[in-house]
Amino acid sequence: MTSSLRQTPRTVSHAIALEILRRGARTYGVVGNGNIYLASELQLLESPYTDMRHEAGAIAAADAHYRATGDVAVATTTYGPGFTNALTPLSEALAARIPLVYVAGVEPFVDDTLRPRAMDVDSLGILNALKVRTIIAGPTSAEAAVYTAFEFARDARQPVVVAVPHNLVDAQLEREAIEDGVAHELPVTTSLTDTAGADDAQRAAESIIEQLQNAERPLLLVGRGVVESATAVETKLLGDRLGALFATTAMARGAVDSEWSLGICGGFAQRGRLETFRAADVVLVLGASMNLLQMRKGTVFNSEAKILRVDWDPTPKASALRAPFIQVDQLHRVPLEQLLPVILQELGDADSAGVTRDKKTWRETIGQIPDAEDEALDPGCFAERGDDGKLDPRHVLRRLDTLLPQERSVVTDGGHFLGWVGKYLSCPDPQATVLVGGAIMTIGLGLSSATGVATARPDRFTALISGDGGTQMAMADLGPFLNAASQGAGGALFVMNDAAYGAEVHQYVPKGLEEQPMLLDEVNFAEIGRAFGVPGLRVSEPEQLADGGELAQFLADHRGSACIVDLVISRVPVADFLKE
Repeated sequence: MTSSLRQTPRTVSHAIALEILRRGARTYGVVGNGNIYLASELQLLESPYTDMRHEAGAIAAADAHYRATGDVAVATTTYGPGFTNALTPLSEALAARIPLVYVAGVEPFVDDTLRPRAMDVDSLGILNALKVRTIIAGPTSAEAAVYTAFEFARDARQPVVVAVPHNLVDAQLEREAIEDGVAHELPVTTSLTDTAGADDAQRAAESIIEQLQNAERPLLLVGRGVVESATAVETKLLGDRLGALFATTAMARGAVDSEWSLGICGGFAQRGRLETFRAADVVLVLGASMNLLQMRKGTVFNSEAKILRVDWDPTPKASALRAPFIQVDQLHRVPLEQLLPVILQELGDADSAGVTRDKKTWRETIGQIPDAEDEALDPGCFAERGDDGKLDPRHVLRRLDTLLPQERSVVTDGGHFLGWVGKYLSCPDPQATVLVGGAIMTIGLGLSSATGVATARPDRFTALISGDGGTQMAMADLGPFLNAASQGAGGALFVMNDAAYGAEVHQYVPKGLEEQPMLLDEVNFAEIGRAFGVPGLRVSEPEQLADGGELAQFLADHRGSACIVDLVISRVPVADFLKE
């Protein structure tokens, strides 16, 4: 591989592959006419490559790879339907601010213009609508295009498309050097804002400190931005100094280890702690998107609470999908790594000057964090079965938390069951929780996401929790997931099977809509693994979930390999995020 790095690029596809190799990036792809030359070059260079089975899966896997490791990955598809199939997870990556490089086959490029044929779609028009930065790779700019894409994706924290016109995939390079090669950018422009200055950080710090010191019940909401900026220590110090409570988003859970944490905010919040969330009078949001799930559809905080948000977005106009779900009283566009040290310094100076508090902190007032669950608040929350006799999903996930290896990655698809995963299935660190689809509320990306996680973190058991509807939707990438899991520390697809699109059932049947279109045929997912040579188990009784029970033995027997577990769950319990 060292000799490969020293090669002089020959063609457009060779130059792209060589730059990907130099970056040490993994590529997830589905081949077609528009990218088959690239796939071949990656293979010849022995650049890490994972075959996917659906184009959406290639993007979702690259997205999940970054969430699990912090390393930018590559996705590649062909043009036309291969490109359009990738648009949903591309929109998710843009909304969730996930950096990745998408090398996409596009229509021919003639006289500095993309010229769609009868069989083509208007790739540029679509990318313009999405506001995704796009760079064309041609004979004079292929290597520079990929270099620029990686740099911008990392700095801007968003996906970048490298468009490879079909008529140029094997074109010989005319001139190529990173130093003087020009990356031809299509007219999809997204510029980076300048880094905030010291004065900006100082002004923001003073304003935030004033609000927090005047608060009776301050709450710090910790988002993925704290994880990526490596400011968890400073965040905890700030909360401890103020006597504030903490909460996290799903993707940042565990970022701040404190007995004063309310756990995950929003739709995944524990019912026993909702009143505490709503008691906060000042909420400092640190690096969280404040999407619909995180804000519990706007009900997680009291309408009178003052919301202060710190969010450094280098491309604030990149997508309307990034707008917070609820109104923010103050927005401070300052990187957390610049702001938090200034806040701590200012508070330290106040302490040194002998400034004393004349009131109790919120921690002193409440004494301890409320219990997560209470039978009176949520009748039946500790039941093993639902009223229909099937397994209660909450009991299932509590038992999985005990039975699964502690060194694990938990990947979730979207769906009704999602409301319980974050509550009952713990993870060793923030990057061990991966939910691709939460930003724009998709389902069907779970198997692809789990492939990316199992590939990126082979040292951990990969537990994919998926619904029966989302699993069938994502079935194209079942093979890649099982293969990736079996090559590492093992993994399993756990299907929360209620034979329905549960979220729709609970939202719309009470409104009088017909239930039949929301129901699914009963499927025994444990049998599906046979085609891929992996074992399966159907779990429908509480005894199977006991310590030393059938599931425990099944997982032990297949440790280090891949398997499928079909969990027959009740459709009766309703997740909290759908109750309000």
